[in-house]
Amino acid sequence: MADLEKITSASHAPEFSAQERSATLRDISVPDILEYVDAHWNDETVRATIAGPNERIQLPPDWHGAIKHGRENTGDAMVLFGSNLVEPIEGTRLSSEAFIDGLHGLNFIFESGDGTLLTDTKASQIIASEVSCNGTPSLNETPIMRAIKNDAQGKVIVEIQNGSMSPVMQLLTRLGNDPDMDLHKKEQYREAVHACLGEFLAKGATAVRVRLGLFEYWRKTFFDDCLASGATIFGDQELDDVLGRSHDHTLEEIRVAVGSTQAVTLAIKRSLERKVPLLIRVGALSYGLGTQSIGSNYLINTQKDMISLGLFTVGDMGDKLSTGREGLIYPHVRLYNPDRNRRHHETRIYLGGGLAMLELWERKITERKKQPDPLVYVLRASRINPPPESDGRIHDWGVLFDGKTLPKMAIPE
Repeated sequence: MADLEKITSASHAPEFSAQERSATLRDISVPDILEYVDAHWNDETVRATIAGPNERIQLPPDWHGAIKHGRENTGDAMVLFGSNLVEPIEGTRLSSEAFIDGLHGLNFIFESGDGTLLTDTKASQIIASEVSCNGTPSLNETPIMRAIKNDAQGKVIVEIQNGSMSPVMQLLTRLGNDPDMDLHKKEQYREAVHACLGEFLAKGATAVRVRLGLFEYWRKTFFDDCLASGATIFGDQELDDVLGRSHDHTLEEIRVAVGSTQAVTLAIKRSLERKVPLLIRVGALSYGLGTQSIGSNYLINTQKDMISLGLFTVGDMGDKLSTGREGLIYPHVRLYNPDRNRRHHETRIYLGGGLAMLELWERKITERKKQPDPLVYVLRASRINPPPESDGRIHDWGVLFDGKTLPKMAIPE
């Protein structure tokens, strides 16, 4: 991954404007992504490695991710995806229209937060608009758009909280492209992320389970700052499968502040392939992903009004949200007020930007006097890849985990 700090620092005198760099992205469709994954996602290209007892996975020194927090980066599990998270999505634009059209082709229907059915055109306009969730007070927040698939192929609901040009996204773009972040600006950024997620920060999934007919299903939430390529969450899912951790009677939830339409498409594809019901909750969408020269798979603005505020949709969220404490915290399991009726509900967060997300989640739980999930796994996840090959391109892409071999805890009956 390119060093975004260097890119943004150099942006005071760029060779090309943000608009020109955004224009280099190639347009793709949902079927383009699905067809590539169908042909390439297999046991030979997607490889999971789990360290043995008292062993650590070490990366070659020339790999991206080999050093983190100023020291050697090691882990207890690793997933490499080959080109599945590079070739089909890197340097691409998946517009709101193409995204909605692709979901329609997968038999999704669209509705507003109050349940009113939407046409494809209206749905694509809403998610790309300046509209924000319309709840007052916040306890009554509803998403601006909901996409639903509930048929023999699979059960998926996607909820979007804000339009991609909403005021909160404009603020995140301004701050995300600011090369001179001080403590005040970092606090502004954190508060904007909090506002972008809104009620999604601490919302349950009872209504979703009822709507999809998932009675007595338990929920597993993958909670992170953003969903760009999806490597962290897809890697976590792959390792669960390798470790034999059953997802029977499980509703998986992906909860992020900002997500790319490309990664949301991949998440839906993985849900249908694995036959695991999925709830995706996204504060807002981004439609572009960077190239290696721009910043590999960084969220990129493609809408004219947003590009005028900066090339990067939110910048490097992990860096902007970091408090510096992440390198001092080791993977662990947190037990929150065990509730036997909810004993199988579980949340996972990933150190880096995820530590800030955990703190925001705890704050929202306290504000709303809600019960947190009994089990919260705090894992470390690092994006990794080997150096470019002879053609100058990176052909493998993965994630290194620490904490995947933590003992699996259970709340007693």
